Amino acid sequence: MRLFEPRSLAFVVLALGAALTAGAASAQTAAPAAPAAPADAPAATVADAPPAMAPAKKKPHKKATPSVVVLVTNARAVALTELDASADGAQPRSILSNLAPGKKASVKVEHGQSCLFDLHGAYADGSTTDSASVDFCKDKKLNLVD
Repeated sequence: MRLFEPRSLAFVVLALGAALTAGAASAQTAAPAAPAAPADAPAATVADAPPAMAPAKKKPHKKATPSVVVLVTNARAVALTELDASADGAQPRSILSNLAPGKKASVKVEHGQSCLFDLHGAYADGSTTDSASVDFCKDKKLNLVD
């Protein structure tokens, strides 16, 4: 009597080969064990751990200040040295400087609730000009004339 028939022997060999292959594959993909710390090494603390990924903080949205772009044309024979604007009784601030005769420049002007500005211009020859309640939202062009 035979101990193993050829079919059962083939089955056993096939099963054994599958088991060895599975063991070899899992041995290759297993994570390596952490090395043991030397006996004289200090104990690890929470501070030694790598920092966790914190979610990125979103920047707070600033409310955009309304603004208007105004085209300023110097139609005078002398250079504009400075153009100041004030809105709602606020302190005047310079919005343009050094505009040669016959030249144009675009200026972005921020405003609050009102678009009315009081203007003061100074020229290279020492002369000045003033205009009150200029609505930049209504008319986006400012022509400086003699």
